[in-house]
Amino acid sequence: MSPSVIVVGAGGHGVVVADALLAAGVPVLGFTDDDSHRHGQRVLGLPVLGGDEALAAPDAPGLQLANGIGGTGLARTARRGLRAELQRRLEAIGFRFCTVVHPAAIVSRHAEVGASAQLLAGSVVQPRARIGAGAIVNTRAIVEHDVMLGEFVHVAPGAVLCGGVSVGEQAHVGVGAVVRQGLRIGPGTMIGAGAAVVCDCDGGVWAGVPARQIGGAA
Repeated sequence: MSPSVIVVGAGGHGVVVADALLAAGVPVLGFTDDDSHRHGQRVLGLPVLGGDEALAAPDAPGLQLANGIGGTGLARTARRGLRAELQRRLEAIGFRFCTVVHPAAIVSRHAEVGASAQLLAGSVVQPRARIGAGAIVNTRAIVEHDVMLGEFVHVAPGAVLCGGVSVGEQAHVGVGAVVRQGLRIGPGTMIGAGAAVVCDCDGGVWAGVPARQIGGAA
């Protein structure tokens, strides 16, 4: 029997994660969220149970968590690294986070998918790709052969990483961006929406066609 899951975060990404789990036949008990205004509401027909205090004991039989924080925390309105920070904090006290694979994701049996990674509807992961723990390959994103994604990377909807690309921990590849084969995206780098990346990018914010660095550390 599949373990029961609580999704941590009841916002937009949390809803998508819960929907992917339900589509895969995984029981979802509900959500937790730091926003007290959401407590007691229902999302996708599931209850928002409260904040962290609503989580069962870490060693509750069969219980796992799913990370419902969508960004890497690079946006101006978010604290940097929030997604990774939340998950690591809860893992440190004994909670386990599940891997999420939507039934409509296409994943090569020769790919390596790290624990707690999330592969969402229509995403494609090709042979010998390596997806790091906590990484997101979002809706219809394409990760080609031999790509390496570090921990907590977010490949946003519709982005394309061509063969052999390496993406460092907590980097963000924006909606519809395309990264040419064999390039390196450094840890924490933010690639803007629709960018065409034709050179290595090591830190800061990159945008445009071709992509150029437009800002320092995000």
